[in-house]
Amino acid sequence: MNKYLLLALLVSSAPVFAGSLKTDNPERKPENQVLMTEPQYKKIQKFSEMLAEEQYTEAKSGLNAMLAQTRAGKDAYIQAVIYQLLGHISTLQDNMKGASDYFKKAIDLDALPNKTHFDMMLTRAQFVMLDGDYRGTLQALSEYFSQVDEIPDKAFAIKANSHAKLDQFQEAKAALLQAIELADKPIENWYQQLLSIHSQLNEFQQMVGVLEILIQIKPDNKTYWKQLSSVYFTLKQEKKALAIHELAYEKNLLTEESEFLQLYKYYALNEIPFKAAESLQKFLDEKKVKSTFKHWKQAGALWYEAKELDKALAAYAKASELAEDGDMDLTRAYLYSYQEDFSNAKTALRAALQKGGLNDRKTAEAWLMLGMSEASLKNFSQARDAFNQAKKYERTRKDANEWLNHLKTLEQQQIASAG
Repeated sequence: MNKYLLLALLVSSAPVFAGSLKTDNPERKPENQVLMTEPQYKKIQKFSEMLAEEQYTEAKSGLNAMLAQTRAGKDAYIQAVIYQLLGHISTLQDNMKGASDYFKKAIDLDALPNKTHFDMMLTRAQFVMLDGDYRGTLQALSEYFSQVDEIPDKAFAIKANSHAKLDQFQEAKAALLQAIELADKPIENWYQQLLSIHSQLNEFQQMVGVLEILIQIKPDNKTYWKQLSSVYFTLKQEKKALAIHELAYEKNLLTEESEFLQLYKYYALNEIPFKAAESLQKFLDEKKVKSTFKHWKQAGALWYEAKELDKALAAYAKASELAEDGDMDLTRAYLYSYQEDFSNAKTALRAALQKGGLNDRKTAEAWLMLGMSEASLKNFSQARDAFNQAKKYERTRKDANEWLNHLKTLEQQQIASAG
């Protein structure tokens, strides 16, 4: 609390000296008389000013000396004011346990005006909570609730937090919903806590409603958009998960690589390969996603699934540049062969074999495909060399021998055609 605000509150809450005040709550000992002499008031004012100047040790010493001069029973009011000030000193020194103990003494005297008395009960409950004594907090709140007719939203929020810290999530939820209902306007922190409680209870559908409210409160907070998308995904509502993530992207809220990657993955999960490939390619081109072998390979696979073979080959070519083995080039060769582009197939196959790293099965297939590509290009000598390599592997030996025999026919046809 601001020290000058604290001083103003302390002085304004203390009645003027030599006056008397009867409480307006008939249940709070209406016979109590509140008396403060002029010297007492001046001392209280002096110690309050010392707090504002951060002279905590001197103020505490003076207040304790003043307390020693009071009489039990007859000076209950001034004792309560002193305990109140000592409590605030503990607060300013970050001693929540000390503050709550002093406030308890002031409360037990039951001598302060209603507003000050009840406010102190609630403040004490909050300090007990801040000290980590959550069961003590609930006990303090129970005493407070039993004495006031109109409970403020803040009290229910403190109750909810204490229950949550004790893993009593159903009780926490009930209290927090009361706090939210009483609040004049939506309070972001309370909805965040309610979201956490719903999560602990696996109440994902309720999380949707809370996140929608949080987005209304802070529409530019991308965390809420991402959380809502994630919750929809957990609920197996992939289309809604995509729609929310896509909307966050359109609002320019996404900034991290993982967020851009998640968008293309949502497209893929919703079986929209073209949009998945298009978005991933865009993010790679714009350097929003790192140019890695894995990402370019994925882009190629998505373009292939979308039946965009030329774009798939272009992406696979990028992946090939970053590959440590020839597997990607072999994939490119398959696609070129499918398109009957034997020249590019041959180039890709030679690159695959040169890079190596292929298992025996893929190596055998690469030599056999290379021979077929060279034969299709009428490069019979190179084709024969490739088929002879393919003969070395059991799985391709039969096909290689058949192609070698076929090469003789092709060569004879070429000679006859030339003659």
